Amino acid sequence: MILQVLTFLLPAIVLFFIARMVVWAYLRNESLKREAELKIGNREVILPLRLQAYERLILLLERMSPQQSVSRNLQQGMSALQFQIILTQSIREEYEHNAAQQVYISSQGWAFIKSSKEEVIRLINTASAETDSNGSANELAQLIISKSSEWDKNPIQSAIEQLKAEVIELY
Repeated sequence: MILQVLTFLLPAIVLFFIARMVVWAYLRNESLKREAELKIGNREVILPLRLQAYERLILLLERMSPQQSVSRNLQQGMSALQFQIILTQSIREEYEHNAAQQVYISSQGWAFIKSSKEEVIRLINTASAETDSNGSANELAQLIISKSSEWDKNPIQSAIEQLKAEVIELY
């Protein structure tokens, strides 16, 4: 009697496990397909956002460059001290305005941007310390541009090159 039960039960158990493995493999395969479709969908949404962030950050770097900052902020009748304050303030505001873009780039890329900002502000403050605070903003502007041309390695250009390299890696 036990032998008869086993002859019916054993094939049923084997069939159950085979069916279970087939269903499990099918469900796993479908799950992997859905994940791949989601990744492709996310890439289609995120890639344009990332590219836009890189564009904005390169624009930020260009606007932070000493030549651009000086030409954008220099006004007639300003003292060197007023000019120094306006320059550093505008650079910090630009940086803070674009800080959220760091979500879309590498930590190394953001470190380059942060370092560039600090270098430009350091350059402005160094040049300002070498001029009379009541002197002309034009004198300070000339000194800033002169000192920026003496950089061994331009931090703005290094950061732009880093960001461009990251964009190339996206493709």
